[in-house]
Amino acid sequence: MNRASARALVVALALESLVGACERDRPTFGPETRRHRDNVLYVGGGSEPESIDPGKSYDGPGIDVIRELFEGLLRYDPKTLEPLPGAAESWEVSEDGRRYVFTLREGLVWSDGTPLTAHDFEWSWKRVLAPETAAQYAALFWDIEGGKAYNLGSGSRDDVGVRALDDRTLEVRLERPVPWFLSLLPFAPFCPVPRHAVERHGMAWTRPENIVSNGPFRLVRWIPNYEIVLERNPTYWDRDDVRLDGAVLVVSEDTHSMLRLFRAGELDWLGSNVRPPPEYVPHLRGKADYREDRYLGTYFYWINLREDRNPGSPLKDRRVRRALLLATDREAIVRHVARGGQRPADGVVPDIFFEMGYPRPSPVPFDPEEARRLLAEAGYGPGGKRFPTIEILYNTHEGHRQIAEAIQQMWKRHLGIEVRIENQEWKVFMSNRLEGHYQLARAGWIGDFLDPYSFLSQFLSDSDANEARWKNAEFDRLLQLALSEPDTRRRYALYAQAEAILMEELPVLPIYYYSQNTLIGSWVRGFHPNAQDIHPLRSLWLEAAP
Repeated sequence: MNRASARALVVALALESLVGACERDRPTFGPETRRHRDNVLYVGGGSEPESIDPGKSYDGPGIDVIRELFEGLLRYDPKTLEPLPGAAESWEVSEDGRRYVFTLREGLVWSDGTPLTAHDFEWSWKRVLAPETAAQYAALFWDIEGGKAYNLGSGSRDDVGVRALDDRTLEVRLERPVPWFLSLLPFAPFCPVPRHAVERHGMAWTRPENIVSNGPFRLVRWIPNYEIVLERNPTYWDRDDVRLDGAVLVVSEDTHSMLRLFRAGELDWLGSNVRPPPEYVPHLRGKADYREDRYLGTYFYWINLREDRNPGSPLKDRRVRRALLLATDREAIVRHVARGGQRPADGVVPDIFFEMGYPRPSPVPFDPEEARRLLAEAGYGPGGKRFPTIEILYNTHEGHRQIAEAIQQMWKRHLGIEVRIENQEWKVFMSNRLEGHYQLARAGWIGDFLDPYSFLSQFLSDSDANEARWKNAEFDRLLQLALSEPDTRRRYALYAQAEAILMEELPVLPIYYYSQNTLIGSWVRGFHPNAQDIHPLRSLWLEAAP
């Protein structure tokens, strides 16, 4: 039986109750030994990637694929996520921390054999900043000299502080010292893209027949909403240390089907973008192949405050937004709905930072009585206006549906508000979010580097990641002050002041701090839990079957 037929058969096997299978007296949920005999990792890929263009990708599934296909100047240490030499073999930093000079490895080539040079990095980084690219992560480049001005249309490309001094030397000049700058460089937007392929094929350059990459793997097949197939890249500089022959990423938003695939041994690892359905987590705990750890991320709802959308919406009144949060029992959501080790969120900066000295925000209580008072103050409820029906938008996923339904019931019970919930396929959902066609929308933010700025910067008034289109000059000022503060304790204090403003204004409703929940076979080696749930496939290998 071929792989496709086997997978279809496994997905169709609904006769056996998964919970019943969990409860049997066995140490693992999935097989105890590997079913596959090849050297290919089978992993859950989650939703269909919106894009695998490093300069344009914005979603987790796409960025995970990019990490395998492309490599920046630096790459992640698989254990600590500290930056290691990647395309660059070495670098020097000036005493004032504002000038970096990277030396690329000799003989680097793209997957089509074309030489890869420092000029590719210069062109790629400036492409992200180009206003016409509309890159969601362009703000990460604003600390480069001239980067923000160029990105916002008031500066010149030639003034951006990125320059290839020769084929192997790249100079980067920053506006100010950035303590986490090197930690950014393995991230997708900082990876090079092949100018010759982009200019030849335009938007179609990432299709399997056109794509050119420089990472440890290359793309050989992409069947939409089914699978993405990678194989080891024979032109990668460190190809001899890549131990997998390839990987198959199974694309699906159906977490129950993915759980069945793992149960049957069709998947080696559930993957970073697939979580076990919440109702099964209590039964999975204690199994040798289940893992649960804290995660550098926050789950929240965007509130659309755009001036050109939803005219007259009650959500534009901050008293209403506060009332909605006060009427949301986040403790009940994490305990009875999410059920995966999440913690109720009192802000957007994850609780992982509290142990690093970040001031814990003031708790936001579950207080329906105060919520009703605020609604009445805003003119809604008995003796006031009827609150109009509002809509929560979420991407198709059982867990997101369950949370939306719980919040729908809470707001109906405690505030008398009618809520309509709507799910959409990932690409449509992301398009509507980015274009502002929503009232409230499910979202999550995973830290790109280990500093609270990674979470707070998305709310800057001129950030493309600010999907609420919320603007606050004092918030912006405090973040800019923090960027210039070398002392971590004082920088954290400035961040906390900014977050307090955010929580007063509430362009988002924080729900919980993420956890990582996954299933992985004991034969998968080189897997190390970490705060960002980043697991480069080049560092994984499969234990040979007995």
